[in-house]
Parts: sequence; C-alpha cells; structure tokens
Amino acid sequence: MKSSVIYKAFVGLLFLGMAACEVNNLDDENKNPKTDYSSFNYVLATEDASTADITRFFSFDLEGLDAAKQYDLIQDNQMFVNSDPSTSSGHQFFKNFIFSMAKDKRGYSSTPGLFRLTLNTSDQVFVDSEIYIGKGNLFPSRKLALVNDQLGFYYNEDSGGQTIQAFNPLTMQLGEALDLRPFIKAFRPDVEFEDEYGNNLVRTGSLVMDYKDDKLYVSVVFLEEASFNLISEDEENFYLAVIDIPTFSFEKIIQYNGVKTVGFFVSENNPTTKDEDGNLYFCSWGWNQFNNHNPSKIFRIKAGETDFDSNWEIDIESLFGEGRIAQSIMSYNNKLYLHISEDPYLFESSEEVETRNGLKLSYYEFDTVSPENYVKLEVPASNPASRMNVFNIVDDRLFMVVPNAIAPNFNGVYSINRQGALKKEMQISNKYRPTRFYKLGE
Repeated sequence: MKSSVIYKAFVGLLFLGMAACEVNNLDDENKNPKTDYSSFNYVLATEDASTADITRFFSFDLEGLDAAKQYDLIQDNQMFVNSDPSTSSGHQFFKNFIFSMAKDKRGYSSTPGLFRLTLNTSDQVFVDSEIYIGKGNLFPSRKLALVNDQLGFYYNEDSGGQTIQAFNPLTMQLGEALDLRPFIKAFRPDVEFEDEYGNNLVRTGSLVMDYKDDKLYVSVVFLEEASFNLISEDEENFYLAVIDIPTFSFEKIIQYNGVKTVGFFVSENNPTTKDEDGNLYFCSWGWNQFNNHNPSKIFRIKAGETDFDSNWEIDIESLFGEGRIAQSIMSYNNKLYLHISEDPYLFESSEEVETRNGLKLSYYEFDTVSPENYVKLEVPASNPASRMNVFNIVDDRLFMVVPNAIAPNFNGVYSINRQGALKKEMQISNKYRPTRFYKLGE
C-alpha cells in the first residue's frame, strides 16, 4: 500500500514536471508576435534523427555560442527556445517570416497548405497565418516563389490540376490564378491529365518554381503513374513553363534534354538558385522513384535569356564517378556550392536507415565561369538530405547545415564568408539533424 502511494506520488510529480517543461518550451497558446528582434532572432530547424517527420524549431543568439561545445538543444533550454508548430521546415524566409508548405506530424503527415511562421513574445516559432490548399486524392509537393513583399506564387492543385496561384506574403491574401492546362494541351496534344482514379498526371510547380528578370519558371511534370511519382522511361526531357510576371500570362514551354526531374518530390527541398549576375541554376540528382534514374546534372538559364543554356553544364558523374549525385545547391558570391555524395547514391534504399545514416556527402565550391574547376571544402561530410537544402544565406554569409545522426560524427552548422574563410558556428547533439538555418527580423 505504501509503495503504491509512493509510486502514485512519483508519477504525479513526474507529470507535473513534464507539464511545466511543456509550458516553458511548447506554449502553443502564445500568439503574440515578437516585436523586438535584438535577441533570439536566429532560428535552427531540425528533424529528429529517428524520424524525418518530427520537425523542431529552436531560436537562439548566435553570438553567444561556444563553437567548441556540443549543445543538447532541449536540455540547454536557457540558450535555445524549443517550439514545435507542426509544420515542415520551409525553404523560403524573409523579414520575420518562414514559409512552409506542409504539416508533417501530430497525425497530419503531408497535409498541404501555405503556413506562415514567425516568433512570439516567448521566442517560440508559431503559425501566425495559413492558406488552405486541398490535396485531392494524392498530396504532391508544392514549391513556393517569393518575388517581393507583395507577391508570391505557389502550385494550387485544389483550384485545378495545373493552376499557379498568386498571393500577397504580407497579407496572406490570394491574387490571380493562372491555369496552364490549355497551354500544356497545345504543347502535348495527346497528354493524359488524369488516371482512371482521377489522380492528376500532369503537375505544375511540384519540382521547380523560381523567377528572374520578371519571368516565373514553373516545372511541368508528365507522370506515368501518379501514386508513385513515376516518370516514363521513354521521357528524355525536363520541362519548364515560362510565365511573364507583370501580365501573369503564359509565354512558352522550354525543355532540357537528358534530365527528367529536378530536386525531390517533397515541398521542403529547393533545387534552384540564382547568382548575383542573374543566372538561374537547376540541380537534378536524377531521382525517378522506382524507375531508372538519370545521371545527376547542374544546368542553367542565363541572365537576360528565357531558354536553357546549351553550352553550360556540370555533369556530376563525369567529375566524381558513376552514381554520384549533387543533392543541394546554392549560389553565393557568384560561386556555386553543391552537396555531393562520396559513394554511389542508393536510390532503391534512400529511406532506409542504413542509407540515411551511412551514406556521406561532402561540400564543394564550383567556379561558374569554368565549372570543371572545383574545391572540396574543409567541412565534415554529412548524411543525405533528401528533405532539405543544406544551404542558407544569412548575414551575407553562406551557412551550411551538416546533418549526421550517428555520434561522434559532427552534427551542426558551418559558414563561409566572401573572403572564403570557413567557420564552425555550432555543434549539436546527434539526436537533432539540422535542416535549415534562418535569421528573422523586421
């Protein structure tokens, strides 16, 4: 009897302790937006090493960190404020906002939507506004392009299978919508838009949505089987619709031979980047679900042009060996940075723990004038990052998250500045694989 009372008391105290911890770290009720960004304005997004479907956000002060120390982000709660807004880590952010295109946990895995995140007065990340996007029978990835404070675009399949939606990022109000279906039909008259179950076989903006020179570039993907994102073995090209932004009108469809996909069929991965001269780059790591995969390549559209540059390409296999891939891309200081596998990428087991925690990718800097010239950076190799782009530009520096789930491999963040100086910014427990690095402020 006595032991039973002691046990109940212990459980009660434990419950109260956990509840108190949750109030301090995961206060979902505080919807008061932060106004003072002089501190706790850096945010690191992570996924749990055991599952990519648990994303946490930690705000902190970068200047106060000891780069030689390994931090436990939850235990060191005086330095890191933990929050869990139940969204994936978004690849777009500006001012005091982060944009995510999907819920990814709490029983709502892969629920689509446009979710705008910000910090509250407790320095926690929370969803302050969202736009509903229906998912129909299947949930394809959706890319997001933010042109300026007043204008953004995303793939809105809920308004029609091939619809591109304009919206205002500051007010989160919808603008015009452009249906690309008639133009795709004119480009490929024999196209099948739906399968026998009504699933969409032609997706626009599921792999690429980016802009330059007042033009919006939107991927057009012709699927062989919707439920597995399969592209036909007979397909030989990657397709982009070119849209004029000022008039929001369709111009043409362009194609690049030898590539079928760009990036990965998830909303978090952003496989495009622009350099300071205005060239737009695309990173294909060749993935085609269960069908045969293509060699990984980097290609571009030059500044001032609206067609692919046929005289410029980085062929990853020819430089690094058969089966090697580039999985993340970013332009910084008019150089190109790529995350490249040290061994052949095992597409057939990409989600297996042995692949996610065993395969290594390294960080490289490429000269875009002479793309055959590259340098391997003195940054520790990381695990694969199919759901993330390991690069972000913050404070005029390129930050590189280095995700490794197994100790004692380094797990954390590095940076490089315009003078080429590398710096280890922070090291964290291997329990939390970093996915994005942001800085928020008015």
